[in-house]
Amino acid sequence: MDKPSRATFRFRLETMIQQLREDILSGKYAPGSYLPSEDVLGEQFQMSKKSVRKGLECLVNENLIVKKAKIGNMVLAPEAGDDRITIRFCYYPDVDQESNILQLLDAFEEKYPHIQVKRFTMNTSRYSEQAFEFMNDSMLDVVMLNYYDFTYFQDHAHLSMLAEQKTDPAIYSYLNKAFTVNGQLYVKPFSFSPVILCYNKKHFQQLNLQEPDSSWTWEEFNRAAAALTDSDEVNKRFGFFFYLLSQNRWPLWLLQNGFHLKKNDEGKYDLSDPSFLKSIEMLKELFSQEYTAPSFVFESAQDPERLFLDERTSMIITTYFRLNMMQAAPFEYDITPIPYVDSPKTLLLNIGLGISSQSVQKEAAQLLVDYLTSREAQESVRNRTLSIPSMKEAAEQERVDKYGEPSRFQMFREIMPSFRYYTDMNVSRYHLQIMTHYLKMYWSGLVSASNVIETIENALNNDNQK
Repeated sequence: MDKPSRATFRFRLETMIQQLREDILSGKYAPGSYLPSEDVLGEQFQMSKKSVRKGLECLVNENLIVKKAKIGNMVLAPEAGDDRITIRFCYYPDVDQESNILQLLDAFEEKYPHIQVKRFTMNTSRYSEQAFEFMNDSMLDVVMLNYYDFTYFQDHAHLSMLAEQKTDPAIYSYLNKAFTVNGQLYVKPFSFSPVILCYNKKHFQQLNLQEPDSSWTWEEFNRAAAALTDSDEVNKRFGFFFYLLSQNRWPLWLLQNGFHLKKNDEGKYDLSDPSFLKSIEMLKELFSQEYTAPSFVFESAQDPERLFLDERTSMIITTYFRLNMMQAAPFEYDITPIPYVDSPKTLLLNIGLGISSQSVQKEAAQLLVDYLTSREAQESVRNRTLSIPSMKEAAEQERVDKYGEPSRFQMFREIMPSFRYYTDMNVSRYHLQIMTHYLKMYWSGLVSASNVIETIENALNNDNQK
């Protein structure tokens, strides 16, 4: 047996413990009976004998079993109050800050005391792949998926791993549509955000500059960014910054320039469309300006917000989710739509909740999903964070405490017609990964535009995942 990764081992161990615990509490293993042998458990949960013993020791400590020398592990009568159902829920590491998820889960357990939610987070770089693996091994009951990770399940024909959901008419219809395939909803929307521009109001006021609005083109933006730049050695400030390599940032330029991924008459991907060249050249030009922080110096997707909070940059491209990092900003800031090329367009980020079709606790899992998308929970997201809940009435209500909220928070309602997904350009997540990988070479000045376009075309056409 191949040695599992640390994350896989942890999930397998926890799954064995929880499954045996539930089987004991449900009466599948009656008091006085014996659990399967360590060899059988090791084969069932794909773990070594040593790991199985480690898990069984936890059940001993919970007084659910007792070890009988040379006989096995005998089941004890469970103590009163230990009959809760356990469901396993996986979410993104930043979601607690962005939606107060831990408090919502505590409220759910208080509302449904017979259900315990086991909480996990996973590395975002391989989130969808790990989620599929754990669901396939019956290690997860409920999983949080953004649109980008949902398309992994769709592109790899894994939608059968997600239980079908009922469409909630109280949720914005365009959010439901994103997670619907062939008329069937697989993930229930929880929260969302368009990609937006955030700016420091004080910096604009100090220079008597008009604050940005929905009419801004990139030309107007460039002039303001240059004016906002301060080259003072002590208090150096850039006019603008964003994390170039983010796959929900740089594709904005493809979207706004009207790019659409196509194949030529020979059935091969062809990037000769001028819109692709124009997009990548605009980005290279943007990061060659003195008013833009050098992208490759910064490695974290959170660097823009950190620089903004330190007042080292006047404008950043961000999301409503990321605004939660700035609620305690010591200065006044606001938001505005992304500047545009020909017509206003921006990328939409959509987060939802899916139920594993392999779950043995589907009813309890559905209760959790329905609670997190209920009016009670959605209003909590609205009142306690700066994220936008998926329920229309909750999203559009006034926040009880406006501390840290930009004055144009409700701007998302005005710009809904501009919302797009990267898939609207006939681009898959795999295409984005390939493009981002090779464009780094171009943006850093190591290869020419013609060379990088040819390289990307070859990569797309030579790979089996076309």
